[in-house]
Amino acid sequence: MKSRKYFILIIQILFLFLSIDVTAQQNKLAKIDEFINQAMKDWKMPGFAAAIVKNDSVIFVKGYGVCDINKNDPVNENTLFVIASCSKAFTTASLARLVDQGKIQWDDPVTKYLPGFQMYDPWVTKEITIKDIVSHKSGLATFSGDFLWLSSNYSREEVIKRIRYLKPTSSFRSKYGYQNLMFITAAEIIKAVTDTTWGDYIRAHILNPLGMKHTDTSYKIFNNDENAAKAHYLKNGVMKIYSNTQQDNAYGALGINSSAIEMAQWIRLQLGKGKYNGERIFSERQSNEMWSNQTPIGNNNYGLGWMIGYKNGKKIISHGGGMPGMISNVTLIPEDNFGFVLLSNLEVGMVSAVNSYIIDIMTNVEPKDYEKMILEGFAKREESREKELKRREEIRIKDSKPSLPLEKYCGMYEDKMYGQAEVSLKNGKLFLQFIHTPTFKGELKHYQFDQFYIDWEDEFLTRGFVKFEMDFKADVKKMTFEVPNSPDFIFTELLFEKGK
Repeated sequence: MKSRKYFILIIQILFLFLSIDVTAQQNKLAKIDEFINQAMKDWKMPGFAAAIVKNDSVIFVKGYGVCDINKNDPVNENTLFVIASCSKAFTTASLARLVDQGKIQWDDPVTKYLPGFQMYDPWVTKEITIKDIVSHKSGLATFSGDFLWLSSNYSREEVIKRIRYLKPTSSFRSKYGYQNLMFITAAEIIKAVTDTTWGDYIRAHILNPLGMKHTDTSYKIFNNDENAAKAHYLKNGVMKIYSNTQQDNAYGALGINSSAIEMAQWIRLQLGKGKYNGERIFSERQSNEMWSNQTPIGNNNYGLGWMIGYKNGKKIISHGGGMPGMISNVTLIPEDNFGFVLLSNLEVGMVSAVNSYIIDIMTNVEPKDYEKMILEGFAKREESREKELKRREEIRIKDSKPSLPLEKYCGMYEDKMYGQAEVSLKNGKLFLQFIHTPTFKGELKHYQFDQFYIDWEDEFLTRGFVKFEMDFKADVKKMTFEVPNSPDFIFTELLFEKGK
């Protein structure tokens, strides 16, 4: 009889602790919901979605705001967003499956599967491995070569072919350089090994087993989906929607478009070390490999498709994603069996603020005023950009003129890596057009001497400056660029030489 009383007492105590734990968790989720609602107002965010996973269960999933400011369709847990570079972990998970099956090894040379692949240095071409290209230690600078795919009409094959013209900025394997082109190359390795496209492979072996039926791997499909968020931007205080210009030419680096509820299943797979609902997608050994330190980044590291850092004494596995008008983030805290995804359709600091707040709340740390900190930082960056434009205007030699008649600057110019750009006269004004990127165009307005500035027609680009150089015969030979606040592009790596 006594033993039964003790048993009942223990059960009651267990229920009490469980009730306290559930209540505490509900309070945390309520605070997160309140924080996001306030952040939506502070950042003027059109649409946002979040999902939180704990102990293999989705404990929070919600949409906020609207998909499109012109239609006011509400964001819900099924709304698709561009997850951009969060796609990179899908690429490495696919490679991990192939390693498990013995079809490839991480240390295999890239040229074993892509014989035509070339880096600038022949020795690097021979030595660079699959692991090298998915851990950002190719020697190329961060974002180097992104002209080749973002908004361009180049095919994936042509993008990879042109990598050979990119000069490294550090020695091979010595320094971190975030590289989209290397992940595009990794996707082509998957195709070479499986005779299946990157998208079809991920659909068959990851998305379908996880029940991610709505998730797609094509911008064409995404742009026609009735429940897909539109990418927004602010210009002169007015909220606008980006044009749909991106092609499906960057598989591997990006390419997946998903929702909060379906990305929660991806998080369950990751926290399950490759296992989902009892089904093994990739081995625990490969999970550990992808989460192991490969390339140092200050106090943090990059693994294979994942960033690795520490916060509040916890190991944080994460990756962000960004495309014009879209910011996303996936964060995992494996020791707490906890993770979350954040999706947004405006490029501001809200995702960073919410990310830090959730980590603090869920790890029982009093949150800092992330809204204030990140809003102030964002405002300072905007102020710095305005100051730079003002400075350039102040130092300009205002009474100078071009050295030559405008028609002398006209012609076809070519950069070995990018390709061609044309300068022409339209209604007596100089006009620039990047041939393989239809939206990279605009009027060249005189700045000083043989320098001009351009306010691009592309909605993503900031004001740029163009300098023409000539030989001793006063023939224009070169055209170089400087874009002080360029988002994700290294314009200074372009050197356009004028054709004859």
